[in-house]
Amino acid sequence: MTLLTPVTAKRSAAPNQKVAPVPCPLIVDLDHTLVRTDMLHETLIDIAFRRPTQLLNVLFALRRGRASLKRTAAIAGNVDYASLPYEGAVVQTIMGRRDAGGEIHLVTAADQSIADGVAEALGCFDSATGSDGSSNLKGPTKAALIAGRFPDGFDYVGDSAADLPIWRQARGATVVGGSTALLRRIQREKIPVDTIEQRELSLKGWAKLLRLHQWSKNLLLFLPPVLSHDIFDPSVAVFSLLAFLLFGLVASSTYIINDLSDLQADRLHATKRKRALASGRIRISTALCVAAAMLGIGLSGALWASIGLGITCLCYLVLTLAYSFVLKREPLIDVMTIAMLFGLRILAGMMVIDRPISLWLITFTIILFLSLALAKRTAELVQAARSKRMVHGRGYQPGDEVLTLSLGVSAGLTSVVLMVVYFAVDAVPATLYSAQTPLFLIPAILCLWIMRIWIRAHRGTLNDDPILFALRDRGSWLHAVACVGCWTAALTFHG
Repeated sequence: MTLLTPVTAKRSAAPNQKVAPVPCPLIVDLDHTLVRTDMLHETLIDIAFRRPTQLLNVLFALRRGRASLKRTAAIAGNVDYASLPYEGAVVQTIMGRRDAGGEIHLVTAADQSIADGVAEALGCFDSATGSDGSSNLKGPTKAALIAGRFPDGFDYVGDSAADLPIWRQARGATVVGGSTALLRRIQREKIPVDTIEQRELSLKGWAKLLRLHQWSKNLLLFLPPVLSHDIFDPSVAVFSLLAFLLFGLVASSTYIINDLSDLQADRLHATKRKRALASGRIRISTALCVAAAMLGIGLSGALWASIGLGITCLCYLVLTLAYSFVLKREPLIDVMTIAMLFGLRILAGMMVIDRPISLWLITFTIILFLSLALAKRTAELVQAARSKRMVHGRGYQPGDEVLTLSLGVSAGLTSVVLMVVYFAVDAVPATLYSAQTPLFLIPAILCLWIMRIWIRAHRGTLNDDPILFALRDRGSWLHAVACVGCWTAALTFHG
């Protein structure tokens, strides 16, 4: 237990003024109560992504009990207590009780060091008590400690059935996000109950977590069947759709994993802190289960459909995990990794058709998306420079936007040249097109669109992923329509 200096001194009453009764002490739980997350899971996730070599020490500590596991994880992990997703309604309850002159105590099953860190970050507790490395402060153990320290009564704020032994001894109960079954159990025992509701994640929220809008990037899988004209074969069309769905499942699982690796960086970001995991609207354990299920279905389905497709999906997974664990913090390597992931989407599309792999098409895709990834980084760096802040978790420094801009524009122009080479070497000699002239207008249209992206990146007004920007931008749609028109003309016209 750590005793803390009270933030606000007790107010003394003026002469002849009635003294309001001092409220009984308020005891507050931590996990899924004061914070919308589980601190053990937070530390384990941080260790897994940033200090994976420490995982064995943490697992060995479990042999000595859960309290030892929490102590070892707390020592190995690194938590930014100030940026944790605190439950606003609970903080307001604490402040209201303190203004009324009551004592506030944090008592949690999390390790003592974590209890101290949270208490220091908020600065509103009279004491903070957590597990000591040998005894896990939860359930009956926690209830006995609280009852012994506060024999004259207390109010308790908790969230789960594990807190029932405490509520039975409390004067009043506040339940944070409790289930209907839990609330009924408390009411049956005639404990005065207040509730703080937590909104469930909506379908729209789940769609954002799974990045269903990012599935638009997986439409690249259809590009090889379309360019080879095999898409008009019903069996190829069905196989392409199946590959799109399976690849999407694998991709969505990796987005969840990436969000888990980015938890602390996202919480320091102006908009990303509102994401489902960063804000605590979905539990880490739930996200891990969903990611594992989607990954299992996606990989097994891809291997069943085609060995080549399965291997491509597996390579995508490995590269994405490498990005989440290490590569995203390496300047320039991070954007090349993103570009390679787009190249794997094209390769997955090639696994659908029975034709030789076009290295020119894959290379064009990688270089194009390298340019787009650099555009996103450039816009972030420009915005960060204007607001005099750092881009957290990426390894870039102020002034790097000059380098990323020059490299990105060069990559964009190179991709235009590679598209011309692809048409000249792979497409036209294969006699897939009736007319060649309209086909070679497409690189010029692509060049115009790339310049449209880069002028926004240079100005710092490219606020979205370039692909998402293109989906919402009327000018980009006009470029796309022009490209489709040229492709159709090359396919149907003679000359």
